[in-house]
Amino acid sequence: MRTYFCSVFLCGIPVSVLGMLGAAALLTAADLPFSCYHIIAVLPLLCGCLLSGYRAGKAARRNGWQNGFAAALLLTAIWYAAACFFCRRSFLPVLLLLTLPCGMLGGVLGVNTKLPLPKRRHHGTARIPRGILLGCKAAAGRRRARRNQTVSGRDKVKNC
Repeated sequence: MRTYFCSVFLCGIPVSVLGMLGAAALLTAADLPFSCYHIIAVLPLLCGCLLSGYRAGKAARRNGWQNGFAAALLLTAIWYAAACFFCRRSFLPVLLLLTLPCGMLGGVLGVNTKLPLPKRRHHGTARIPRGILLGCKAAAGRRRARRNQTVSGRDKVKNC
């Protein structure tokens, strides 16, 4: 689930917002018929779904169409809720028919990309070779023993 949220909030929403700002700048500068407004407004959402599906598929490295579907569904639900909130009425989610295939395509492309896999993060001492690790533990044990000897030696001096 974290993969979907990261792909949507770090990739899908910023791309959609920047695309919508660019479309708004284009629409203010051009004289287009009102029917073209919907097409230009949908393109940033499609690009955001494609890229969030790509990122989710690349992160999971399997089940690309499912990861892309989930990322596109989440992004579309966020924008649908925002549109219903600001317009104070609900719409038919016709865009869902366009955005979900874009997200699935992005997920498939993300899984099949030939970019190198990200390095796995190791926890604790898992990345230290075993021989070095054993030597370090032995050295730490010797230091601890020396420290205990000096503390007990100081205590003897104080007690005398």
